[in-house]
Amino acid sequence: MHKATCHCCILHRPHLVIPHSASKGKQAGTITLMKTVKLLLLALLGAGLLAASLVEAIVAGVDFGGEFFKVALVKPGTPFEIVTNVHSKRKTETIVAFDGDERLYGADAATVGVRRPQTAYQQIRRLLGTKLENPQVKALLEEEHFPYNLLQNVTRGGTVSLKHRDGHIYQAEELVAMVFTHARQITDTFAEAAVKDWVVTVPAFFSQAQRQALLDAAEISGVRVLSLINENTAAALQLAVHASYDPEDKPRRILFYNMGSTSLQVSIAEFSSQVVPDGFKKNKTISTFQTISNAWDESLGGARFDLRLAEHLATEFSEKIGEDVRKVPRPMAKIRAQAKKTKMVLSANEEIPVVMQSLYNDIDFFTSMTRSKLEELSADLFERTLKPVEVALEKAGLTVADIDEIELVGGGVRMPKIQQQLAEFFDGKDLGVHLNGDEAMALGAAFRAANLSNSFRVRQVGMTDIASYPVGVRLVDLSSTENKDNDNNNDEVDSKQWMKRASLFSESHRLGLRKSVSFAHSSDIACTFRYDKPSMLPAGVSVQIGKFNITGVEEFTARMADKKLGEPKVTLSFELDSNGIAQIAKAEATLEEEVEVEVVVKKEAKKSKKFKKDDSTDSSEAEDTDEKEAEEEPVTETVKEMQTKTHRQKLTVVRAHDTHAPEEGMSVLPMSESIKKESMRMLKEMEKADNKRKANLEAKNSLETFIYKAHDALSAQESEIKKVTVPEQVESLQTKLEETEEWLYEDGDKADAAEYKKKMSDLDSDLSAILSRVSELKELPIAINTAQEYAFSTRELMTEWSKSKPQVTDDERGDVLEKIDELEAWLTESEAEQKAAPKHESPVMTSADVAKKVQSVKKFVIILSKRPKPEPVKTDKNGTKKDGSKAEEETSSKESDSDKDEIDVETEAPIVSETEDAADEAVDKEKPADKKDEL
Repeated sequence: MHKATCHCCILHRPHLVIPHSASKGKQAGTITLMKTVKLLLLALLGAGLLAASLVEAIVAGVDFGGEFFKVALVKPGTPFEIVTNVHSKRKTETIVAFDGDERLYGADAATVGVRRPQTAYQQIRRLLGTKLENPQVKALLEEEHFPYNLLQNVTRGGTVSLKHRDGHIYQAEELVAMVFTHARQITDTFAEAAVKDWVVTVPAFFSQAQRQALLDAAEISGVRVLSLINENTAAALQLAVHASYDPEDKPRRILFYNMGSTSLQVSIAEFSSQVVPDGFKKNKTISTFQTISNAWDESLGGARFDLRLAEHLATEFSEKIGEDVRKVPRPMAKIRAQAKKTKMVLSANEEIPVVMQSLYNDIDFFTSMTRSKLEELSADLFERTLKPVEVALEKAGLTVADIDEIELVGGGVRMPKIQQQLAEFFDGKDLGVHLNGDEAMALGAAFRAANLSNSFRVRQVGMTDIASYPVGVRLVDLSSTENKDNDNNNDEVDSKQWMKRASLFSESHRLGLRKSVSFAHSSDIACTFRYDKPSMLPAGVSVQIGKFNITGVEEFTARMADKKLGEPKVTLSFELDSNGIAQIAKAEATLEEEVEVEVVVKKEAKKSKKFKKDDSTDSSEAEDTDEKEAEEEPVTETVKEMQTKTHRQKLTVVRAHDTHAPEEGMSVLPMSESIKKESMRMLKEMEKADNKRKANLEAKNSLETFIYKAHDALSAQESEIKKVTVPEQVESLQTKLEETEEWLYEDGDKADAAEYKKKMSDLDSDLSAILSRVSELKELPIAINTAQEYAFSTRELMTEWSKSKPQVTDDERGDVLEKIDELEAWLTESEAEQKAAPKHESPVMTSADVAKKVQSVKKFVIILSKRPKPEPVKTDKNGTKKDGSKAEEETSSKESDSDKDEIDVETEAPIVSETEDAADEAVDKEKPADKKDEL
């Protein structure tokens, strides 16, 4: 795995420089000191900013699937990691459930979904950016029998909302935002820091409305999306990270076959190498790929095969009981869960028994299922598995022989029948499993996030993605749009009406590029984005993408009317951004005017000569007095000429409708800013309530655990406890424990965290006092004995030091012995008081007190033990001792000489007090003690 490298500035520690030259003076020293302080402050500030940037540097990629989501994390200096959830799993169910006032996610929500399916919302990604009549939405209710109460949002063009059984209505984006919030929480916990920047995968067939709805859901959840990325593109990027190709070889064409839970997607990409600049006069070779075609079956995923099996089991059980079990949510939820498990087992086994006890009305269900039976039930589905492959090849203009590799992605490809069909279709070519089919898309999204972030340096990979649908634009006068007939799905308009059409982006158009359209016009404009080929769209997707009003043209025309310059030129720049969303990037109106202006032009220059300067000229100005030819003197004149002046007006672009009722052919509306603000407020309140509930539960569980452990401790150490208590103390504590336990399951069941913590603190105070006295029965005698042994050995050590350590004075050794005397006196006195004190009361002395007293003596002894021995007296080559006074005279002489050059530099000397903290520092700085001095 490639490691991400963070761009981190290296902060060097500045050195303090004080000059010793008298000629520099105090001013130089002061300036240098000021510069040094400034550097230190900048270094500290930089270090703080660096620390902050490292926190912001963490990014993530999420493969947001219809059934599961996976998150890959990128932290500076560490490999890419797959985030594990609260159950230590690498993938999490895309479900949110409501259990009373509590929201549940992942496996917990899935469990609730079996018991109470009407409170657990699955497959919620399908509800984004679409209408109730979408076949994918209708299938949830009619074919998959989910007991959801789906509504139509009449103010946003018919978007889907969901009515919970408590009467609360949630928009689809809000439900998805709840799952995003859970993904953010488990990722933050895993990263041990807040992760704000994300890249999110989407199916290639997602419309603009669906993509925008996913972005809105992420925004209101607090997740900042750097970019969306198509699922197969993310998998291709993960493959390219580790790929290596020869630049001289022809590109390798790889087909990605991705069957997930809800859809089948096929993409063909060309992989090659490219030589790019790498610094000054250097080049390097990087891997690069470009997607050349996409195809899909948006309703053919692994869940569709699960449904066939569930329908078969439901039919068999219904015939057994004489009642249609599909109409009963709970047993149908159990059948769906069992069908999924059965299909997974049949991928590796030919046959499996199916057992569901008390499925309905205490009736057990026993049957068996074979792989051949599943293939028979799903025969029409298997016939659809190769159609997207054929379409992808046709779009790319390729044949089977042109494909070099096939990569399998997604959980649905584990079915043996699908692999068999692919192998036959590609004439026996190996089906590649170079990628982890479950995690490749999350890892590719994370790599994309690291590339988009400014905080990482990762391996450079060239990536080109393409649009999924061709997009065009229709322009009409804004005033004419009052006629609703112009907004419908028909392209028929009044022949007298001004209108322009343009095809902007083909289905293979590269994402992130712009295209401009220019025309002469004097009125405000209504701009409608549309899909150019409705036949390519999945069922239920509106042809219209969005409608925008472009204003400011009429105002600009009126303002410039006096100049009689004609109609303004309107230029519209359109962009299909990296999210796959078409938008107006820039709108401008211009008029050109020919104006007469005065300009300064140069004429032919004249030459002049300079002669010898007069004798009276100042000597400093008379250095060059020889005759010489001067440079050309510029001569200018003012003339009039015609120039083109461009008048520019930035135009205003706004969405045509903040609200509108559902209408045939019109796209649904994204969340407005006011709606997003209200949704964020609601979600924050719910998250705050969840956090409070979680804190209460944790405090309650802690109190409950403490009570159990307290009972165990009183029972396990009963004999020792009797030695340090009176019966009333134990009885009082046991009574408190029992009363608290009773309160916990009755009145205290809904208490808040603060009350739980207070009760536990009160109980802990009583229990800890007893257990501490029990512990001291054993620990205190040991501590006293250790202290006495230390005192004895230290006395012997001082005797030895009188001979071996002349650097330690008699007074200092006397100080040590005095401290030992004080220690022994304190031990004798305190031990006597302790023996006289009642055992059930707080002890006079503890083992910790003894250790602290001993440590204070030890520190003093260690400082003395590390004092170096005096250096031996040096002698000259004749063996004669150097005269100490002479050396002192020489030193004094040198010092007096240096007084002449000394500068007055004020410095602050560190003040060291005779405290234990100073002793600690001295211990660290002095050289190590001899081993024989260690105790």
